[in-house]
Amino acid sequence: MKPTNADYKVIEWQEEMNGVSIDCCLDIAIHSANSEIILLTIPGVDGEVDGFEDKYIRIANAVQDKYGAAVVRMSNPFISSHHWESNIRQVIDYIQMNAKEICGNDKFELRIMAHSAGAAVIAHIANEYPDITRILLINPALKLKPNNIRDGLTSIYTRKVTVLFGSEDPSIGEASDIIGDVVNVVVVDGADHHFSGDVFPIFLHSPHTYLF
Repeated sequence: MKPTNADYKVIEWQEEMNGVSIDCCLDIAIHSANSEIILLTIPGVDGEVDGFEDKYIRIANAVQDKYGAAVVRMSNPFISSHHWESNIRQVIDYIQMNAKEICGNDKFELRIMAHSAGAAVIAHIANEYPDITRILLINPALKLKPNNIRDGLTSIYTRKVTVLFGSEDPSIGEASDIIGDVVNVVVVDGADHHFSGDVFPIFLHSPHTYLF
């Protein structure tokens, strides 16, 4: 299901690791609109731009149809464990530099829907980006630098942040220790890490519930 209104692009850059320059790239898809809101979808590590069963395409189309917001979807290829943040920073930088093309405005609200390791990373770095106003973290991988996640969430508590856990997700047992009462936590009974099966529609509808 390739949407006709999405513009697929490749972002390319170089990383330095152990003195060696690495060529990196990731895919993005832009659903442009005349809006003051841009929704960015961030999958987990190695997540594709369209998502399983085109879930991110379906989310983008539904958000545009209902709210008229611009949407940017990204892939999240694995580079190395030393560069967890690079992919997300590259995409946010691209959005900031090309906001006029994406949403028709230089000033905009950036709303984030992120899953797994992508959620853990954005929880840590979101405080560096004032444009980010609302964040939905779905089953964040809490074992990925838990102290950074806690500090990051504490620093953005004044923004609208929701953490959505499945009751069967491996990280749910650590949620109270790492997240505490800093942000709103919602638990979906019976949902696994990927919101498989009967609860999949909850994943698809979650941006409507928590970001708009």
